[in-house]
Amino acid sequence: ELLLNMTGDDMENIRMELEKLVSFTMGRDVITDEDVEAICTVRVTNKIFDMVTAIVNRQTKKAMDLYEDLLTLKEPPMRILFLIARQFNQILQVKELMTKGMDKGAIASRIKVPPFVAGKMMPQAKTFTREQILSCVTQCVEAEEAVKTGRLNDRMAVELLITRKF
Repeated sequence: ELLLNMTGDDMENIRMELEKLVSFTMGRDVITDEDVEAICTVRVTNKIFDMVTAIVNRQTKKAMDLYEDLLTLKEPPMRILFLIARQFNQILQVKELMTKGMDKGAIASRIKVPPFVAGKMMPQAKTFTREQILSCVTQCVEAEEAVKTGRLNDRMAVELLITRKF
């Protein structure tokens, strides 16, 4: 599960990370969590998930640190903004499907994500009301509009979004 959390659901990426793990642990019968954490590359979408978690938990410093990590990895601020908006939108969808009584598998199928991803979003969806999550989505849209109309530069728009109180 840790491997999938770090690599995502792209089969080619999983294959490459497994090859690295097998080479790293050559001769051992067991691959540990420490091995996975030491060798596997964390995908950008995982950092975004962690950043959104930090934002919703009001851990501004952690969210900003993750944002700086993404900038260091040469991720464009507008892509980061898009991924944050997508994450909040998915959390909103999960919230609505949970209120209809759907389980993790049904939610995953409906929003087209792996079940473990849906399972990670469900606690986030429970933390907030529908209106609070909708407000987050709206603030993402407003930040994107501010960039596209020239009122804010892209980096500043994302930083302001991260530091807002939801």
